Amino acid sequence: MAGISLALMGIDGAGKTTLAKAFRKELSARGLEVADVTWAGAVATLPAGFPRTSVEQLGVEGWRLFYAGRTIDEQPIDELVPQLFSDFGASDLPRRIGEAQGQARQSGVITSALVELAGHYLLQTAVTAPVVARGGVALNDGFGLKNVLKCLRLAQQMPDGEVPSETLHRLAEHVTGVFSDPYLQPDMGFLLAADPHLSYEWRMAQNGRLGAGEDLEFAGRPGRESYLSFQSALAAEYRTAAKRWGWHVLEVDGRPQSETVAEGLRVLLEHEKVRALLGNAESPSAPEAPVRTVS
Repeated sequence: MAGISLALMGIDGAGKTTLAKAFRKELSARGLEVADVTWAGAVATLPAGFPRTSVEQLGVEGWRLFYAGRTIDEQPIDELVPQLFSDFGASDLPRRIGEAQGQARQSGVITSALVELAGHYLLQTAVTAPVVARGGVALNDGFGLKNVLKCLRLAQQMPDGEVPSETLHRLAEHVTGVFSDPYLQPDMGFLLAADPHLSYEWRMAQNGRLGAGEDLEFAGRPGRESYLSFQSALAAEYRTAAKRWGWHVLEVDGRPQSETVAEGLRVLLEHEKVRALLGNAESPSAPEAPVRTVS
């Protein structure tokens, strides 16, 4: 019996990591294989050779392009990223380069989005398809449109960019269409429709600062107000796409996170493919959710 692919999407700080953790825990406890469809997960679990080496290189190059022009302790990020990846690995690389300073390059941000798009095709063929074929669950807690679209919209906001805004707008529309293709669509998708004001508060409480690309710091406008305006615009685009795709929308509007997670688990366990995998005619009640962390 074929398995199922699951994907989560939402703005920065919406709670995707927490919901994915609850899904993983519940399905694993019921005896199902659950594989993480992420760059770091693929690098950690794929066997040596193709496509792992290519996934590694696409990820490293994507980060290097995104931070192109910036520095850490006056050292160019272009030189540091490969070494940081070698020293700390895929899971810790984003944190290690998150405090880079200086002027980012619009062309780097744009190209990083396209490199990530290419990477999602590899993840689909190398991770998702094999897991589903053998009856497992492929769980993606950051559906590709989220980051690719965010990078393109961020590039539109950067001053003195060489690529016209109209060109980037058309590219963003094209990318949304690409992720609408059935090949990249999951069997079941969840949109965490978060209020950006709440996500900002959670982000600051969790990390004490925003991550690169979460506000418009790359465009010279850092801080709360640019985070709210940027993430609100992205949230509207994600909601439009999720509605078109028929994804389930989980409203993240200030209710206890345990209720959001419980709703997500209930919907998940009622899906016909999940029920078939579990061999149950009835969906059990959802367990108590974990303490809140955010993604």
